[in-house]
Amino acid sequence: MIAKLKALPEKVAFGIGLTLILGIGLLLFLYSLFFPIDIWTTLFIEGIVFGIAMLFVLSAADKRHSRIGKKK
Repeated sequence: MIAKLKALPEKVAFGIGLTLILGIGLLLFLYSLFFPIDIWTTLFIEGIVFGIAMLFVLSAADKRHSRIGKKK
């Protein structure tokens, strides 16, 4: 899984991470309008998705940092 994550281009990884961070709140809000969800379930789901999104963002930042470091 980590190898596939590192194989993604920098902009794609950042875009996926940012989309997950911004989209999960909206999706859970819309889902809670139709079905009753406990607050702890919502926090648990958000925590898992934020963790995965941070992996994508950190991977993109690492690629950018290593690319910029090679130019100097």
